[in-house]
Amino acid sequence: MAKIDPIARAAAMSARGLILKAPYPGADKPWPAICKTCMQPTKSSYTSVITKGQGPCFTCGQRKSSAAAARKRAVPAEVAEDKIREANVKPLETFPGTQGAWRGLCLTCLREIDVWYCSVVYSGNGACYYCSGTRQIPDADARAELLTLGLEALVPYPGSNEKWRSRCTTCKKIVDPTLCNARKTKSPCRFCAQRATDPEVAVETMKEAGLRPLTAFPGNVKAVWRAEHIDCGKQVDAVLDKVIQRRRASCIHCVQYGFKQALPAFLYLLVHTALGAAKIGICNDGSGRIRTHELNGWRQVLVTPLSGYQAVRAEQHVLNHWLALDLPQGVSRLDMPQGGWTETVALRDRSLPELREAFDAAVASAVRPRCSGSATDPSPSEEDGYLF
Repeated sequence: MAKIDPIARAAAMSARGLILKAPYPGADKPWPAICKTCMQPTKSSYTSVITKGQGPCFTCGQRKSSAAAARKRAVPAEVAEDKIREANVKPLETFPGTQGAWRGLCLTCLREIDVWYCSVVYSGNGACYYCSGTRQIPDADARAELLTLGLEALVPYPGSNEKWRSRCTTCKKIVDPTLCNARKTKSPCRFCAQRATDPEVAVETMKEAGLRPLTAFPGNVKAVWRAEHIDCGKQVDAVLDKVIQRRRASCIHCVQYGFKQALPAFLYLLVHTALGAAKIGICNDGSGRIRTHELNGWRQVLVTPLSGYQAVRAEQHVLNHWLALDLPQGVSRLDMPQGGWTETVALRDRSLPELREAFDAAVASAVRPRCSGSATDPSPSEEDGYLF
């Protein structure tokens, strides 16, 4: 057996790019050294480096392996551009590679962003950090964007993934979409999305709810539409907007619960300071309806006793007045879990003196004798009806 020469073996290891830091330890034992390329410590054995021909430095080996893998995974620029365009981003510079930041224009929010190809294509993440809510945008910019989507912000911008109280510029109703959802949907207003404005569609909607229209569509989903309740054959004054919301006919002649026109009633006007809204309503004597509203933060402004029929006419008089002024509802369904949100108006749209004046006018109109009936009998005929 040939005698082992430690000096020769040390020279062989040095020739492979190592600065040895200790005497020869043996063929299969780690030999402390410094790599001349990366200047990182290494402990490769003589057998692995010289006999087997492996790389002398683990760190350099990892780098070469990563570089080879990167070359194997290299994505052609034209393929990368097609992929990133599928994410609704327009590239603004040449493709820097799968691991580099790529400047682009988000076609959803029209802001310049940095896109990481691996994150978008391989991991399936969203391309735009503004649209995803990761990065906050200024309140003024968010309001301007929301307005272009058809909504007017009523409160400061809470973040793209938080509900944002807004008012639809089309139907004037209050909605609470997130900015992210508003960007994605065709109609960010849930009311407009369900609204039937085409006359033929409106007629079909009424029939599906159990109502047969007796006149042509009035052209406004909030307007009163005379119809016949198919089940009982009696006439009602329907409001298409509420028919759509309830998805059924609520005939005053058939209903066995709620407000009773034949019993004494109250017409009331309430306000809610925190919500900045006023509400008109009716209730039967002893029903506790006003108390329910008070427990939810509303307070009385005016309350007047009337007959049930007079109360219905007075309330409708106020609602028709608000409709003629094109006033939107003052609160949303979520603000009034006890119900009644459709008979509200914002205090910034109508002042208290104006509300009092409308209330008094409604009462005077309701108690005024009707030409077709007796002055002592304010109740409507059997054919009269209301759908609220």
